Amino acid sequence: MDIKELSDQIVEFRDQRNWEQFHQIKDLLLGLDIEVSELMELFLWKSDSEIDQIPKEKIQHELAEIFIYLAYVAEKFDIDLEQAIVEKIELNGKKY
Repeated sequence: MDIKELSDQIVEFRDQRNWEQFHQIKDLLLGLDIEVSELMELFLWKSDSEIDQIPKEKIQHELAEIFIYLAYVAEKFDIDLEQAIVEKIELNGKKY
């Protein structure tokens, strides 16, 4: 499944539950920030050996939540995430 298909599935899940009414851009960005913070919290005050003990599943779930919010933001602005990523990699390649 590619990024577009995943994003479409995420939006469909949202639409089936009528959640778009709650998805103002401010709220989506705050939600994204909270999910990034939850990922960061897993690592807070941890030594390298403690970080190695963080269950992969916890990291995986937080990354998934972050992607879900990114998909909502991209959908709001009609941005193709896959295309945006490819373009950014190309720009970074030219810059660095």
